[in-house]
Amino acid sequence: MTNQAIKKISELDVFCLQVFKIIFQTGHANAAAKELKVSAPKISRCLNILRATFDDQLFYRRQFGLKPTPLAEHLFEPICRFCYSVTKIEQVAFEVNHRDSTPILNIAVTPGIMASLSLILSNNYSLNRIGKIRLHPWSDDSAELIHSGKLDLGVALDTSCHHDLNFEHLGTLDSVYLAGNVRHPIWARLPHFTLNEICKYPFLYLECKGVNDKMAPLEVYSHQSGIKPVSVEKVTGKEQWYSNLLTMSSLAFTPAVEAEIYKNMPGIHVERLPEVEVNKLHGNVLPPKYYLIEKPVSHRRYTVENRRVIINTIKELLASS
Repeated sequence: MTNQAIKKISELDVFCLQVFKIIFQTGHANAAAKELKVSAPKISRCLNILRATFDDQLFYRRQFGLKPTPLAEHLFEPICRFCYSVTKIEQVAFEVNHRDSTPILNIAVTPGIMASLSLILSNNYSLNRIGKIRLHPWSDDSAELIHSGKLDLGVALDTSCHHDLNFEHLGTLDSVYLAGNVRHPIWARLPHFTLNEICKYPFLYLECKGVNDKMAPLEVYSHQSGIKPVSVEKVTGKEQWYSNLLTMSSLAFTPAVEAEIYKNMPGIHVERLPEVEVNKLHGNVLPPKYYLIEKPVSHRRYTVENRRVIINTIKELLASS
């Protein structure tokens, strides 16, 4: 065998050898295309490469399919051994890379429910079979990250983010809680405190894309009612939100799903806003709706069952409010 012939054989890729093996075993090129999940033209190209490499027809047509040439008969056994070795290498590499590890599902979540969702996910034993779940705060580029595959799905309030993504309504949060320093004077008004009373103190809101991009609900109410609030400040992080409640005599609204968490934060007191005041706050505007945001079915990396478990978990969380 010449050096040129050896070079040609060494440059063959594994896929071409798999094509050879399947055609030899079945006698049909279409069977190779079906098993390897590729087009018939690609199988034909591989067969042409094999014929040029070995300088032999390898298979010739007969009434009931392709028949191997004498050279193909001799090549079959070593090619089978080679393909088997490659398969074993793939298995070993996969096992080493995935040993003691679980797949990570990346979910972008609107900040308003991120803490409570983390808590319920950590206590839900039925989620163990899904593997690890990493939550990311929903941001301006989250939709694009879902579309590109860097995030798996999202739970957010904004459905205008990307026309190629799918949206499914998960639930609505109707009740609202008020949070502030435990020594804040507003608590002296309990159990009857109103939006008008709240407007007398500095107000704080956590930016949440899709529900208060431009104005906080209290700002909308104060403009409609002709009441000028002392101040309304927007923050982008929970640490700043927490510190301002403690040191700036600020008040803030929080979703019901997060209320239990904030009740356990040192120095913070949380009370449910009376229903009549919630109705005033929402006015003609519908309360926040949460949506599942994901790629089309054919591009998802998670199973239908895993998706069902996650959706049910989130719906139960929202319903509990």
